[in-house]
Amino acid sequence: MKNKIAVFTNGFSSEFIEYVITGMQKKAEIDSVDIFVFVSYCNFVTPELQNKCQLNLFHLPNPEDFDGAIMLTNTFNFPYESERVCARFQRAGVPMLSLEAEIPHMSCIKSENYKGVRALAQHLVEHHNAKKIMYVNGIEGNVENSQRRQALVDVLDEHKMKLFYEIQSDFSFYSAFQNMNDYLDSGKELPDAIVCGNDHMAIGVHSSLTNHGYTVPDDVIVTGFDMIKESQCTFPIFATVSRGWDKFGEMAYDKLKYQIEHPKERFLEINDSFFVPSESCGCKASDSAEKHRFFTIRNLYYENVLKDIMDIAFQRLQVPLAMAERKEDFYDKGFKVVRDIPDLGPSYCICTEPAFFELDNDEYPERIRGYSDNMDILYELRDGQKQPIGHFNSKELYPDYKHVFGESNVYIFAPLNHSNFIIGYVAIKNSPKLLFNSDLYKFISNLDALLFTMRIHIFSERTNKELKKIYMNDALTGIYNRTGCEKVLYNYILEQKEKKERSMLVFADIDRMKTINDVYGHLNGDFAIKATAEAFKKHAPKDWLFGRYGGDEFIAVGSCPPDKEIPDFIKNISESMTADFKSLNLAFMLHASIGYVVIEPDDEGTIDDYINSADKVMYAEKEKYHKIIDSLQKKKNKNKQT
Repeated sequence: MKNKIAVFTNGFSSEFIEYVITGMQKKAEIDSVDIFVFVSYCNFVTPELQNKCQLNLFHLPNPEDFDGAIMLTNTFNFPYESERVCARFQRAGVPMLSLEAEIPHMSCIKSENYKGVRALAQHLVEHHNAKKIMYVNGIEGNVENSQRRQALVDVLDEHKMKLFYEIQSDFSFYSAFQNMNDYLDSGKELPDAIVCGNDHMAIGVHSSLTNHGYTVPDDVIVTGFDMIKESQCTFPIFATVSRGWDKFGEMAYDKLKYQIEHPKERFLEINDSFFVPSESCGCKASDSAEKHRFFTIRNLYYENVLKDIMDIAFQRLQVPLAMAERKEDFYDKGFKVVRDIPDLGPSYCICTEPAFFELDNDEYPERIRGYSDNMDILYELRDGQKQPIGHFNSKELYPDYKHVFGESNVYIFAPLNHSNFIIGYVAIKNSPKLLFNSDLYKFISNLDALLFTMRIHIFSERTNKELKKIYMNDALTGIYNRTGCEKVLYNYILEQKEKKERSMLVFADIDRMKTINDVYGHLNGDFAIKATAEAFKKHAPKDWLFGRYGGDEFIAVGSCPPDKEIPDFIKNISESMTADFKSLNLAFMLHASIGYVVIEPDDEGTIDDYINSADKVMYAEKEKYHKIIDSLQKKKNKNKQT
């Protein structure tokens, strides 16, 4: 036994997830089994490619590392979600169990949809004498919705009645809210009862009715399906249909154990749904429902504060990370200084592809399967202690994971991707409550946007640096050009003055450059310029700054040595450069004359004043050199004549 179970789900069905994970935890603690929950957020609004990129998360776990797997199949919005899991786990022969939806060649436990709605419909007609009953549909073509609708229609037929009206929605609060608004705004007659395909739509319908001045159940009865917690803490508490999900997690765990012990056996178990009358149909709520409503209202402020803390955390991260220049800034400028989000618990990590901050859009792969072996841990909170950037093998799933006998932990994995860019994933230890509402989706959505914004700025900074280098650097020599001298070298002198420290400006000029170009060609002229720049940098102090001031003119600035050392300092630079030139065995004579000026902290001269002063010294040296060279040339010519 590996003592590991994988769970795959779409995170939007938080209520069902809560029941399943909570129940599984109770059983897993007895057996010392770790639960690994892999969550996607594929939906109808997101582009298909982005949805499929999210499913890369299902390639993260190695099937051979798990004893078994459970799919919350009814939570998936698209066939390819379950297909991605089956393609790996089922084909690998890992014992699997599907919940609430049948998969070929896989065992399944599910609840039926008919009996509970039938009992609900009978209750409305026989107990509340409802005559005009409207039905609010979920997603068109959805099997569960069709079964619920059929149960209502069958009861009406038995009582010689027909549906008063139907509204087409998509199981969501907002669609039902908008569609009910349209119905009421049209002036159509209000029915006696509105039966909704699920509780989310029932809450949406109730909100619309309230906004239009109607009261439930006095003016109209409203019922739902699924008995989600949100429908049991409202005024009124909703009459609904329960699928017995509160027992589903424990049942699923036991059935998976049975499947692991009997890998070749396949079974299907169906649990009956049942009607739960309550205030929205005019009946009394159960004691447990009233207690739930009381505790929910009592804790409302606390829950809202936790949500505000997450919002505030991301607001505080936006500006510093939008100005990030490297991936390490995520910790150094962001999470290191921002208070951690309590909902995430004391242990979690943010793992990113190492190429995400390295390869630009043209090079970054649009689609990949699985994750890199050497993932970046951009940030980790380990037992409440903040950790800077690190690395780990994604095959471990969670950094330094080891199963500890006698313990049972829950690990949650959610994908990080923006558009068609796979960024990485978030891994959270022992904070399953995040799955039980929209907090995890909210967290990774904010994180996706934050990381992508950070990436954009990092690459824009790199581009700006490259452009700045082109703009400020001389293409031939690599040192600063005239613009660079003005931006960098001159600023250095001003900074030295502000620090009350002396600086020195050295001016160098290649002797008889025109002759080199005219006689030996411009390629040799370019070589002379490059050789002079390299020698100047080589023999001046390492921390000095260098620039090509003009065609064959160079300047360098740096801290000034003591006065008594200056003559030898300049002499050593000049003689060392001359020695380098001789060692090149050039066809022409290469030499550079050097001048300098010392700049005092309280000197009020301009940069032009300093260059002119250094140039005068340099020019005097050039005259001396030319006289020596001319004298040598005359002697050479005279010797040839004799």
